[in-house]
Amino acid sequence: MRLLLTSLILALGLNVATPVVAQEQADQAVNPEVQKADAQLEKAKRRERLLLLFPAGALGLTIVLIVITRRRKK
Repeated sequence: MRLLLTSLILALGLNVATPVVAQEQADQAVNPEVQKADAQLEKAKRRERLLLLFPAGALGLTIVLIVITRRRKK
């Protein structure tokens, strides 16, 4: 009787676990279109960060030029 119950539990456990594993594998498989969209989003984020650095760099360059010209006048 124990052997029958054990085999029944194992058989039902395998049947229940199989769709979960299949679902995890399906989640890991990524559509190429989704990959392209993710790559475009990453590029846009990188561009946005660089555009934020540009005004800071321009301001820093302006300050350096002002300091240099003031030192030369003295």
